[in-house]
Amino acid sequence: MSYGSGSPHGGADGEKNRTGLSNRYSPYQNKGNYNPPAVSGSYAQQQTQVMEDTVRTHYETESTSAAVLSQMRTQRGQLEGAHENVWEMRQAAKKAKNDITAMVKKARQKKLRLQIIAAVLAAVDFFLFIRLVSCGGSFFCRKSSSSSNYGY
Repeated sequence: MSYGSGSPHGGADGEKNRTGLSNRYSPYQNKGNYNPPAVSGSYAQQQTQVMEDTVRTHYETESTSAAVLSQMRTQRGQLEGAHENVWEMRQAAKKAKNDITAMVKKARQKKLRLQIIAAVLAAVDFFLFIRLVSCGGSFFCRKSSSSSNYGY
């Protein structure tokens, strides 16, 4: 069969399937759960059967769409819950960041305070060392004047 030859897909002699339709649509109709209506009887009965099949298909489609809509509502609830969880996690992370920043600031202040105390103690120690050296190894310097009451 070539394009535009006018012969149907099913064969060169114009074969028809059981519904009277050309076979070129059969692969589409045989996929999934679709079963074409079996029509027999007078024209009016055939049309009634087709309409009944159409209504049945409509109800099946409506049922399927209701199930899909229900699943989508459930998924929406899950997504909203996940969104709230992410928001709460972001807020907790922000609070943790602020807490860590405050702790680092306090640690720096304590470190600076300890460095100042160490510097003051070093200065006092240096002053006492100078005094020891200038007083000859004693913390209490003796005055070397003749009017001393100690008599040394």
